[in-house]
Amino acid sequence: MIDSHPDERPQRRREYSGPGSTLGLAAAIVVAVAAAIWYFEFRDSGGSSSAMGAGSGFGIIELEDGLNPTTKSPAAREGRAAPNFRLPRLGEEAVTLVDYRGSFVLLNFWASWCGPCRDETPDLQSFHEHHSQDGLVIIGVNQQEQRAAAAEFVDEFGVTYTVALDTSGEVSAAYGVGRGMPISFLVSPGGVIEQVYFGRLTETQFAELEARLP
Repeated sequence: MIDSHPDERPQRRREYSGPGSTLGLAAAIVVAVAAAIWYFEFRDSGGSSSAMGAGSGFGIIELEDGLNPTTKSPAAREGRAAPNFRLPRLGEEAVTLVDYRGSFVLLNFWASWCGPCRDETPDLQSFHEHHSQDGLVIIGVNQQEQRAAAAEFVDEFGVTYTVALDTSGEVSAAYGVGRGMPISFLVSPGGVIEQVYFGRLTETQFAELEARLP
């Protein structure tokens, strides 16, 4: 007679699928933990790895078609509409590039550790003092430094023109700014980049800037 009951022998050898099953489970756990961490950071930062990035409302923002006088997309080069941005600034809420339409804007990318930037800043401050009423706005964009470092620099040089904080580096990247600073962009009253200056501004270049003002 054939026994129809299942084999219930306790010593029965269980099937073993090899080490892959254990490693696979461990890998799945690691992935799940990493995904959870990523999710909470992503949620808290509004979709950006930096609290000062686009998800926080700061960084590169859209330039409406009606504000682009060219037939091409914004780009950090002469003859193209300047990429629009919104950044926090020292002592005030924020600075948005398109808010200065109607004035020439000199965007100056700098950092406190940059020797040429330190040499150039007194000249920029002097130019600001002489021409702030002549339709020129200077915006010094600090590249990826803490607010305290930027504030110390501003106090040291008595800077009174606008200083924006590009903590995430998003705006600097859009303008092609690396460690080779300073770099300055002259933006026309209509929002088009007229000139790009690499390195410290010279006396001749300041004279050229002055000649463009009304």
